[in-house]
Amino acid sequence: MKKYRVYIFLGILHIFLLWNTTGFAQNAVWQWSVLVKNAKENTGKARAFLWIPPDCKKVKAFLFAQNNMEEQSILENQGFRKEMGKLGIAEVWVSPAYDLLFNFDKGAGETFNNIMNELAQVSGYSELNDVPFVGIGHSAAASNPYYMAAWNPDRALATISVSGQWPYFRHVSFAPDIWGSRNIDYIPCLETMGEYEAADKWSTEGLKEKQAHPLMPLSMLACPAEFHFATSDTKAVYIALYLKKVLQYRMPKNTPGDQAIKLIPVDPTKTGWLVDKWRFDQAPVAEPATVDQYLGDRTQAFWYFDEELANATAAYHARYRNQKAQLIGYVQHGKLLEQRNVHQQFNLRFEPEADGVTFKVHTAFYDTVPGGSPRPMGWAHMPVGLPIGHAISDSPITVDRITGPFVKINDSTFRVHPQKGFYESSHSYELWFSAGHPGNNEYKPAVQQALMTIPPRNTQGKEQHIAFSAISNQRPNKKGIKLKAASDAHVPVGFYVQDGPAEIIGDRLNLTAIPPRSKFPVKVTVIAWQYGNSNEPKLQTAEPVEHVFWINK
Repeated sequence: MKKYRVYIFLGILHIFLLWNTTGFAQNAVWQWSVLVKNAKENTGKARAFLWIPPDCKKVKAFLFAQNNMEEQSILENQGFRKEMGKLGIAEVWVSPAYDLLFNFDKGAGETFNNIMNELAQVSGYSELNDVPFVGIGHSAAASNPYYMAAWNPDRALATISVSGQWPYFRHVSFAPDIWGSRNIDYIPCLETMGEYEAADKWSTEGLKEKQAHPLMPLSMLACPAEFHFATSDTKAVYIALYLKKVLQYRMPKNTPGDQAIKLIPVDPTKTGWLVDKWRFDQAPVAEPATVDQYLGDRTQAFWYFDEELANATAAYHARYRNQKAQLIGYVQHGKLLEQRNVHQQFNLRFEPEADGVTFKVHTAFYDTVPGGSPRPMGWAHMPVGLPIGHAISDSPITVDRITGPFVKINDSTFRVHPQKGFYESSHSYELWFSAGHPGNNEYKPAVQQALMTIPPRNTQGKEQHIAFSAISNQRPNKKGIKLKAASDAHVPVGFYVQDGPAEIIGDRLNLTAIPPRSKFPVKVTVIAWQYGNSNEPKLQTAEPVEHVFWINK
């Protein structure tokens, strides 16, 4: 097995060296946006946001996602965007979703075409109308990428289903049977699944589909010590590597500028590598190998493009093998909250500080396996009530934002912060958290999700109104533009950029790099907001005020 250990080492080395900048960007830039027309869901609210790598001269392909949860975390991850810049891949994120399932029998494809046409016009990157797409979706939106590919297989570069479904899985609520005779043969498909959701068992369905559809290049990434709700830097690293391979093997070397790109089909029976499926605390039964030299049970192995991706997969699967589990809970009023047998497991109460928007989230390790939900017992592989240890190290438990209109101040402090993609509705104003600990040589990482629901607006108390001074047109790369706004209730006013190459730090606006083929002038939309206060004296949420200015050459 010496050769296999080398494979693992090379895969881990690749993961650690690939990026020097990682992490979720709370102030991520989306240079353009358009309101979605003919939206099946969230009519008048669904908006499509476009990010093009700042030095991209021509877009080769783009990722397309409708917001559920993890999509934003992946697309706005700084390291992931750095790799997309190298590849020439743009990103489109629709939030809130216009058709989360992509019901192509009800016009989802036509709406998609309209979105891309409008984004091509406003950005100046006309190729967005024609270049290949990669659908990506999480959980309830995880079948969405397969439906996109089935709708337009000639343009579908690949599919990425995060914590989700297999291509031919059917469910009346989130995977309707509308395919007819369509298939997605020769189109690479990646499905990811965390250990703390269903990675050990969920491969069974995928392997059945792989046998039933032998011309479908189906890959699975099992994610030890990861769960359903939040992405990790390492998973984003892997997805970026997968996309690199997609371009390498699917894109023709030379295509005349006036001709449509004809994607190269991938035949998994003749090319690629096989890797044994992940099993909890078990080593693989065979080494990764090419499809014609693999010595293991082929019915228990998934397909991968080449040796590098196969080795990276094996390395990922080997992480934390035979290490102990540790469990995290959430604390309010000095006590661990009760686990609940619901999706989120914890319901946190919104208890803001005096300003009405800042709040604390605290966590602690469990000393015994808790009840209330079967999940901790399954994660620990121990019955309820038994003592359970945890890592003792200098690394604290950290809490991070998964999705929702709020920002992280430090490891225990957060603040309500309206932002792009989240409008005033009960669903948009769900704040999702991920508590995590990195573990050590004895204990593997721990993760735990939680949900806090806050009112979309404060409706009681004194009214307030915002006065927001207009912003003059600017030249590219201007820094430190002062934003001037005030509430007649004499409370601080916040800001966010809805669209445009700009970011806000405090009350200062900095213009960021503009992609070289951008259509000028470039629009920047800035929103001023004040959430109000549910504490005494109560203060109503102000109507947000929007200002637009233009960047001229």
